[in-house]
Amino acid sequence: MNTLIILWALIASTFASEEYQTINIYVDITEVHAPDGSSGTSIPLNLMITKEAQRKSLLEHRLQYLAAHKVWEGEINVWDWRNITYMPSYSRCDYSDAVKCGTINKHWTLRTIVSVGDKFSVFQTLLYDEYGRVIGTSNKTAWGKIRWKPQWKLTKIKEAGGFGGKKETEIFEMWPPKMEEIPPLITPAIVGQSVFGFYGAIDKSACRLTFCRK
Repeated sequence: MNTLIILWALIASTFASEEYQTINIYVDITEVHAPDGSSGTSIPLNLMITKEAQRKSLLEHRLQYLAAHKVWEGEINVWDWRNITYMPSYSRCDYSDAVKCGTINKHWTLRTIVSVGDKFSVFQTLLYDEYGRVIGTSNKTAWGKIRWKPQWKLTKIKEAGGFGGKKETEIFEMWPPKMEEIPPLITPAIVGQSVFGFYGAIDKSACRLTFCRK
């Protein structure tokens, strides 16, 4: 009798856990590649992408869509390099390979890669699940601009006059406009738009509730 009760409790516990999903997302340090081949990161870009990752309502809406007529139940927590050690499932890991650490610490990983060019820059985001699979992506291109700057000069010459008083002469000179190339910049608008890709279009596999598997 006791065995049957324990077995029933285990089955009930398993079923309950499949009706509630907890998602932890780690926002990785951004990776920026310059035209000369060097690479690094950008603090302003890190802050922008972390801010956009906090727009959890968009991900919740997508998960609800994947759940169809059922109700998606769960919680979403977003972590970054400043608080990842406080994540409940965290264990010490070399986060230079954040996707690998995600498979160890059982969290999703959001990576951002920027390739800066002379004419255009590519802004790419990839969302990995806890198994290292890509479940959401976004690619945006920022184009440089050409601006023509007018070149002119107005010179005013004042002369001492006779009976008519002082005399002022204006000389207007104009040259062909000068071309200026504005480099392709990753703006907050581009970063904001990317969230619709890595959150708003995630794969159905991201929803782990029982009714999402059908």
